[in-house]
Amino acid sequence: MNKILFAVAPIAFVCIASAQTPPTSPGSSSTNAPTAAKTDGQDRQSQSGTDRQNRQGGRGFGMGGGGMGGGIGRSLGAVTEMREQFQAFIVKRDVPLIKEQLKLDDGQTTVVETFVTDYEAAFTDASDKASTAQQDLMRSMFQSFMGGNMRERYQSFGENMQKDIEQIEKDSGTEMSPEARSQYFRDQMDKMSQQIAAERETSGEAAQTRKIVGDMTLLAEKWRKERGVLDRQVMDEIKSSLKADQAAKWESFERFMRREKLLSRGRLSGENVNLFAVLDEAGLSKEQITSAAGILDEYELRLDEALKKRSEFLGQNEGKVMTAIQNSDAKSLEELASKGVDLRNAVRNVNEQYRTAIAGVLPPEEAKRFTQAALASGFARVYRPTRAERAFEKALSLEGLSSETLTAISEMQIAMMVELVGMNEKIAQTIRKAEPVQLKEEAVRSAGLLNGGASRMFGRNDPDVADEMLSKRGDMTDKYVERLKALLTAEQIALLPKGTGRDDGRNQGPFGSWTIANMPEENRAMAKAADKDGNGIIEGDERREMFRAMRPADAGGNGGGNGGGQGGGGRQRGNQGGNQGAAAPTNTGG
Repeated sequence: MNKILFAVAPIAFVCIASAQTPPTSPGSSSTNAPTAAKTDGQDRQSQSGTDRQNRQGGRGFGMGGGGMGGGIGRSLGAVTEMREQFQAFIVKRDVPLIKEQLKLDDGQTTVVETFVTDYEAAFTDASDKASTAQQDLMRSMFQSFMGGNMRERYQSFGENMQKDIEQIEKDSGTEMSPEARSQYFRDQMDKMSQQIAAERETSGEAAQTRKIVGDMTLLAEKWRKERGVLDRQVMDEIKSSLKADQAAKWESFERFMRREKLLSRGRLSGENVNLFAVLDEAGLSKEQITSAAGILDEYELRLDEALKKRSEFLGQNEGKVMTAIQNSDAKSLEELASKGVDLRNAVRNVNEQYRTAIAGVLPPEEAKRFTQAALASGFARVYRPTRAERAFEKALSLEGLSSETLTAISEMQIAMMVELVGMNEKIAQTIRKAEPVQLKEEAVRSAGLLNGGASRMFGRNDPDVADEMLSKRGDMTDKYVERLKALLTAEQIALLPKGTGRDDGRNQGPFGSWTIANMPEENRAMAKAADKDGNGIIEGDERREMFRAMRPADAGGNGGGNGGGQGGGGRQRGNQGGNQGAAAPTNTGG
């Protein structure tokens, strides 16, 4: 529980700081509730441009719509990174995987299981103490921020904003645009934050906060070193139990474990793709995979190199960030954020480069299937099958259709796919360009929060860059579905997937997305259990089922699920030898 409290602490402060919901214009409905709060499964009819803008968060005051898909929701990535610092590198459920990769006999497996069990117990005990100490300091920081009448000031701020907006609109005789409202909110928040910062300097509260941050820096560095010792110790113990032929595969095994444990900690689309797993999922034959063996060897080494650099930097980054916060060093914060994102981008670039290279040595049909699977793995929001695609597939499988109707459906499907392919590529390119910029801004903004800069959380929380494009895509596919329905009977229409294309890929879940591949690792197993149709997206009744599973037992739910599993596919690469050395796994960052 302590680790959870420490992880959510920054967001808890934001909730306190924004206790008064930013106002909307008189007579308008609030759009600060997440889009997902709307009735699940509801067919959304075409709306006016103003309504669409409101639904996407245009009425929020610089809060990205106020939903979890906005800026505050995206800043949960920083919380996830903190939480990952307290996750063990190896746990008991990994033992069967270790046995498979190193070809352990039963006696060796028992010994390794003992090593891992002892490590997990020691790690849990040490991480509990470290996170509790950090949590205590975070609580002291909150008290420093929110002492006196600070809560009341923030509440008054919201109330005054409401009155100001109403007066401005009354005087002008027109409703303020969403952009003007957001800018007004940011300007007023900046003024109040500057005033509060000056008061905190005068009262000595700012100095107290900087001291707390300094203590947090020391604790973070101490835990990083302690965690590194524990991680190296268990890996050395496992290695000591191996026979000569097994030890020869150790370096390849370490690379495999880094892919399994660290690759999924990506923050950019395409960063956490495992092309070995994609090959497995694409259903390629052993002969076809063998034809790409040389390229796969290169990919394994290049990916591991990029993963190690990312992991080592992010693991050491926490203390440097804390020091920059303590010194109010905005330039260093931006440089650290930029370097971290560049290293994440390097991992993604390796995946993008070798996705193309591997496809280039495969037969055309297999290359197409592999490429589609890789894109769906890295850009699930864009390339997961849409409701329209599933509707056409279902329609073509219906019994009793005439040859003329089947031909019409097939031709319509081809026309839709031509449009869809072009739109998907544009959306993916937009995401590739925008995400690194957003991630850098969010890292600096989240860090600024710890230095008393509440306005930095609200300074630029733009709506998700792809949402508008995905909505337009949904409008396009919905038109094709309506044309499809015109060819079918009511009974046949009832068999098609429910809902509309407007929500395909939209960031509107409590984890930033309802797409399972984009969720934090610890939530994926629970999400997969709720994903009854197996399409990789939680929707309709599946959402309610997942929330019931997340509810504590004393709240009448079914209890929470366990953390995410190991991830699948691509594991056989760990059994192959390797010529290059690899450092011990680093359980740091991502």
